[in-house]
Amino acid sequence: MKQDNNFIINFDNKSHSSAKFSIYRYWRHLHRQQRAFIIAIGLLCVWIYVGYYKNSLNSIEYTSDEYQREKINKEKETWRNKQHLKNQLSKSQIKKQYFSTPTNAHRIAVRDAMKHAWKAYRTYAWGYDELQSISKTPSTWFGLGLTIIDSIDTLYIMNMTEEYREAREWIEKSFDLDSDSVDKYNSHFEVTIRILGGLLSIYHLTADEIFLKRAIELGDRLLLNFNTPSGLPLAQINIKRKKPSAYRWTSDSATAEVGTVQLEMRDLSRVSNDKKYENAADKLVATLHNQSKYDGLVPIFISPLTGQFSGEVVSFGARGDSYYEYLLKQWLQTGRKRSLFWDDWIESIEGVRKHLWRVAYPEKFYFVGELMSMSTFSPKMDHLACFLPGNMAFGWSFRSDLSYLLDMAKELTKTCYQMYVKQSTGLSPEIAYFNIDSNSNESTIIVRANDIHNLLRPEFIESLYYMYHLTGDKIYQEWGWNVFQSFEKYTRQTDGYSSINDVRNKENVRPRDKMESYFLAETLKYFYLLFDATNLFPFDQWVFNTEAHPLPIYND
Repeated sequence: MKQDNNFIINFDNKSHSSAKFSIYRYWRHLHRQQRAFIIAIGLLCVWIYVGYYKNSLNSIEYTSDEYQREKINKEKETWRNKQHLKNQLSKSQIKKQYFSTPTNAHRIAVRDAMKHAWKAYRTYAWGYDELQSISKTPSTWFGLGLTIIDSIDTLYIMNMTEEYREAREWIEKSFDLDSDSVDKYNSHFEVTIRILGGLLSIYHLTADEIFLKRAIELGDRLLLNFNTPSGLPLAQINIKRKKPSAYRWTSDSATAEVGTVQLEMRDLSRVSNDKKYENAADKLVATLHNQSKYDGLVPIFISPLTGQFSGEVVSFGARGDSYYEYLLKQWLQTGRKRSLFWDDWIESIEGVRKHLWRVAYPEKFYFVGELMSMSTFSPKMDHLACFLPGNMAFGWSFRSDLSYLLDMAKELTKTCYQMYVKQSTGLSPEIAYFNIDSNSNESTIIVRANDIHNLLRPEFIESLYYMYHLTGDKIYQEWGWNVFQSFEKYTRQTDGYSSINDVRNKENVRPRDKMESYFLAETLKYFYLLFDATNLFPFDQWVFNTEAHPLPIYND
């Protein structure tokens, strides 16, 4: 075969400089039009590459379901086949749980609140995601009847038989992942903890196969989000079109969002006897575990593309909270056999003690602040962080030799309660700041004008539930009853409940026209369990996901 001798590059016989000279001679012999054509082709290739790279960072979309499945199989099948799914549940092991109608006055009051909330939703927003309780209109978020699925285990636990049956019927006949109402991008995290978690929980409580069927349908679509280089799920998914996506404003995801789906995916594998969900969760776990940390603390953003954390902000509030919560709960879910979960969790608590734990003056309330950078502390604490005392007490119950865990839990529970009682309504603001200057004349807890709203959140009630059942101290029931009465007085509406705009003005709280699904799924459930003389869900048998949906503990 003949070749143009001017273009031969023989690395065995010629020097590197000779090779470059031959290329130069070849280029000089080309016509001007030929050189222009080659340059144009090169620029086009650069333009295509830059456009593709930019799109992959800022608007990741996997548009082909078949392509995604093929890639998942190629990348993971060998690894999956080496795994052995242990402790999967047979149908005979899923046993229906029975709950009685309450006789305790406080629990009756909470059950009545649930009836009031459910009746309003049933009347004005049935089949929609949530109720706007002031305007008495429905609101759409997921397009999946969110309040029904998020609340159904609460209905069942409270023995609200009629309400449970109508919720079950809707899930059987109207739950539709291919509906046009689902044709939108929604949070992978929120769909997982609320919808998938709700379906799995009610399946464990009732042994009703319809809930498992719906959970598998949803889980198969959510699994597509894990098809990333790192194994971390993308932030959003269009469930109808089976299309994952990053956020439009960043390619990163919140650390709490990627770190708070493992309980649900692992449980789905155990009840379906299909290891693919747990394998995805375990790859995610490995990625998070292998990243470098700051004394167990991690930034609140992470890239699903690289698996690397982004930025330096550290918080046990928004975007960070449930990452830490699920470290402990995964250790419990897997029978306290996988030490990496405990090791990462206890290291994070040590990081709290070292970097975030402060005392506020003059009343000496202890709180958990935030890091704006690894050297810049902020005396800010979200109400979301009030999950932490219950989480620490929960950990202490399995390692009672670590007495500082309970000591910190008691102090932080007291501080969270003060966030309530310091307001004229007896309800906490969304965010509080703390005075850490012992010479300052400012109050101990400082609430800024932008943070005076209350969103019916459950975190403090959740911690009271753990603190009471782990210590037996009835002060936590007393605090809970005080808060419940404040909810009744200032958030209860003619129809349902509403979050409010101003916890400081009891004469005009300015309702926000929103009854969050988690108020029924979490807040009222934890109130109900707090006022129970016994613990309906023994801590060595059940673990609650971050949306208060109880899931069983396995031996491995």
